Amino acid sequence: MKRIVLLFFTVFLYADVVSNKSLDVIRSLNIEDNFLLNPYLQKKYTEFSKRKKYFYLNILENSVEILPVIKQEILKSSIPKELISVAMAESYFTLNAKSNKKAIGLWQFMPLTAKRYGLKIDEYVDERKDPIKSTKAAIKYLKYLHNFFGKWYLAVMAYNAGEARVVEGVVRAKVDKLCERLGKKCKKDPVIKKYRKIIKNYQHYGSRKFLPLYRLYKELSDVKVSLEDLLIFQKGLSRQYFPKETRKYIIKVIALSMLLNSDFIEYANAYLLNSGTTPFYMPVKVPGGTYLYYVSKFLNLDYKNFRAHNMHIKNSFTPPYEYYVYIPYEKVAFFKSNFHPKSFFYVYTVKKGDTLLKIAKKFGVKVKIIKDFNNLGRYLRISQKIIIPLNKRFISYKVKKGDSLSKIAKEFGISYKDILKANELKSTVIRVGQVLKIPQKL
Repeated sequence: MKRIVLLFFTVFLYADVVSNKSLDVIRSLNIEDNFLLNPYLQKKYTEFSKRKKYFYLNILENSVEILPVIKQEILKSSIPKELISVAMAESYFTLNAKSNKKAIGLWQFMPLTAKRYGLKIDEYVDERKDPIKSTKAAIKYLKYLHNFFGKWYLAVMAYNAGEARVVEGVVRAKVDKLCERLGKKCKKDPVIKKYRKIIKNYQHYGSRKFLPLYRLYKELSDVKVSLEDLLIFQKGLSRQYFPKETRKYIIKVIALSMLLNSDFIEYANAYLLNSGTTPFYMPVKVPGGTYLYYVSKFLNLDYKNFRAHNMHIKNSFTPPYEYYVYIPYEKVAFFKSNFHPKSFFYVYTVKKGDTLLKIAKKFGVKVKIIKDFNNLGRYLRISQKIIIPLNKRFISYKVKKGDSLSKIAKEFGISYKDILKANELKSTVIRVGQVLKIPQKL
């Protein structure tokens, strides 16, 4: 299959940048037709379609399970289908992508923005790594940005730089446009001076002076500027209309949109971009504390691959409330008919000197998780029984003075033979300070 795809890729390699399909792309993003002649766009598209052709083809092939999901959600919405390229530009369709600014996931959401659009982030889950939920959130965000700015290309730029930065850039470009019309009178014009003061106040004081800038943005709505105008590099200015990153970003998104809409991608990757493709994985509900290894074992799935499709779940067990996991589509009916919920916990009896922190360290889980699963307050009492959700198949245990394999095995509710096997020990002799792997029952 890969050779066939590469053959198609080569056949359509030399498609003209200025084509009807390319025009469709930029028009869908509310960009003027003549932007296709922009030298930076032509250079980027040539780079993608020729020098990086195999790189992007591999990305598409490796995303065979994610692309149909994203495409379906976008087609169900009212946003342009070309905006699938935003996800490609942000993460190359990688669910666990992470930036140095703490943006995470397929659509690279920052925590505050993610929560604003309904994505849950807590001790148990990070739904920025959920392909369906994060795509729905991104669609909502892009719709909001489009309603705010009225043009899709500005929405895309705001997705990268933030609304305030785009407002500033557009206002500055419009004021400069007015200045061009005035010619030599510009420097002394009182209205232009007033406008520039509003801009400088925002640049100096930030969000405290955003409202006057926004009012000016609305006031100048009749002054037209194009994307070409906004990307102009102004010599001698350290602060351009838009940051360099955003200028590159919008060019990249447009070029990727053209690439994904071009003949060679359409023909070579029809099986990838087919909007009617059934999703490979579907969500099914499971009770709180369901152990993921047990689900994978029940469905006869490779655990590592199963976890790769459930990256939004932080631990090896689900949260202490009903939640969902993704399983292969063809196994959904079987799962719903035959799966009997089973959670894996260790019941621990509190001893003298125990604290939540000590217990948490012993079992390799966070204090908050133990508190949530047991509805605990600040204090423990001796002989109190608490449940510990097991986060690993093995717990590390450091041998103390007076320990024996049988004593350790009894403490963890397993056989000493299990410890022998897990650690490949040939005898029951252990030494103080030795670290043992303690297997957990499934």
